[in-house]
Formats: sequence, structure tokens, C-alpha cells
Amino acid sequence: MQALLLEEYKRLVLTDLPRPEPGPGEVLVRVKACGICGSDVHGFDGSSGRRIPPLVMGHEAAGVVEAVGAGVTDL
Repeated sequence: MQALLLEEYKRLVLTDLPRPEPGPGEVLVRVKACGICGSDVHGFDGSSGRRIPPLVMGHEAAGVVEAVGAGVTDL
């Protein structure tokens, strides 16, 4: 899977990461769109103090369920 990685403050890299496998009670979502919000922008330059590199950026995602873990019966 691809991810936008904050390697260090003010340095973003598009990178490939291993595809995660959903564990019990989890779902894997194939992200179709992901937003970058104001807190991500502050994390980019280090001014928030909450985002410590290395870190995958973006947390406002939308997508489709691609796989489900054991015990998942609905969402």
C-alpha cells in the first residue's frame, strides 16, 4: 500500500508499506480518498508538538472494505 510518510519535519515521502492483514474484529479499508487537515499541516512543520516523525500522514479517509478479520459480521 502507498502512504504519505512524514520522515522528518518538513519532509514528506510517498512510500510503499506492507499490506496489513485485519485481525479479529477488524476490517481492512482500501482508501480511495484521504484529506489533509489543519492539524496535519501543523504536524508537517512540527508546530503542533503532537505528531512525531516518522508518521503516516492523513486521517480523514474514505474507502471500501477490502477484507474482514475473524468475528466481523457487520459494520
